[in-house]
Amino acid sequence: MERAFLRKLIALCVICGLASFALLGLVAFRDGKREWKDYQQEYQSLLLEKIDRVANPVFFQRVTSMKPEIKQVMLDGLGRVDRCTTCHLGIEDSLFTGAKQPLTTHPDPRLLESHPVEKFGCTICHGGKGLATTYDGATHQSNAHWPDPMVEKGFMQSRCGYCHNNYAAIEADELVLGQKLFKDLHCSGCHKVDPGDGVMAPVLTAFADKGTGSFDFTHIDGDHSRQNWVLEHFKNPQKVTPGSPMRIYAMNDTQLKALTTYVLSLTERVFTRDYYPNEKFVAEE
Repeated sequence: MERAFLRKLIALCVICGLASFALLGLVAFRDGKREWKDYQQEYQSLLLEKIDRVANPVFFQRVTSMKPEIKQVMLDGLGRVDRCTTCHLGIEDSLFTGAKQPLTTHPDPRLLESHPVEKFGCTICHGGKGLATTYDGATHQSNAHWPDPMVEKGFMQSRCGYCHNNYAAIEADELVLGQKLFKDLHCSGCHKVDPGDGVMAPVLTAFADKGTGSFDFTHIDGDHSRQNWVLEHFKNPQKVTPGSPMRIYAMNDTQLKALTTYVLSLTERVFTRDYYPNEKFVAEE
C-alpha cells in the first residue's frame, strides 16, 4: 500500500515538474516576443542604416550594442510614469521624420521644444495609460475600463485647455472657435462652467474628467469614444439622450468639431505650478 502511494506521489511530482518547466518555457517565449522588443529591434536596424560608420564610429558602436529595455519617464510633478518612448523611439529623432508609426518623429517638433518629454511625458497631452507597453494596453483605442483613453487625432487641441486658458496665444484655433460658439449659443444659460452660469442642465466644469464608462453609447453610431459621444450629441441631442430638452443647433462640421473640442477641454484636474504657462494666472478680460 505504501509503495503504491509513493509511486503515485512520485508520478504526481514528475507531472508537476514537467508542467512547471513547460510554463517557464512559455513565459520565456512570450517575453521574447513582446511587441516593444520588435519595435526596438527595427529602430536599431534602421538607425544603423542611417549612420556613417566611418564618420561616427563611437555612436555606431553604441547603437550596435543597444539591448532591449523598458524606457520610462518619471514625472514626479504629475504623479505618473510614462513608458510611451519604449515603442515611440524616434519621437525626438529628426532622422526618423517620415518613418512609420511608432518610430516616426513627433509631427510638430516645436511643441516638444516647449513641452520636453522628460518634463511633460506623453499622456498629459495625448491621454492613454502611460505604464503600458502594448498597443491595446496603452488604450490607443477607446476603453471603458480606463478613464483617460488616448485622444483621437482630430481633437488633440482639447488637451491644450488643461493647462492653457489663452487659446489665441497658443494658436489653438479650434478652442478659440469652440469657446466663442459656447458663448454665442448661450450654452452657459443652462450648463455651468464658471461661477454664475446656469444649473438647469448637467454641469460641464469637469466634463473632460469623466471616464468613457460614464457614457451611454446605446444610441451612438460609430466609435464608442468620449469624443464621438459629444459630437453625436451636438448633432442630435434627443437621439443620443432621449428626452433631452436641448435643441439642435444649425452648425457645420467645423463648428461641431470646435464646440466638441472645447467641451472636452473642461477639466478640474490640478497640476503643479510648473506645468502651467504664465497666462494661466492672468485674469481674462
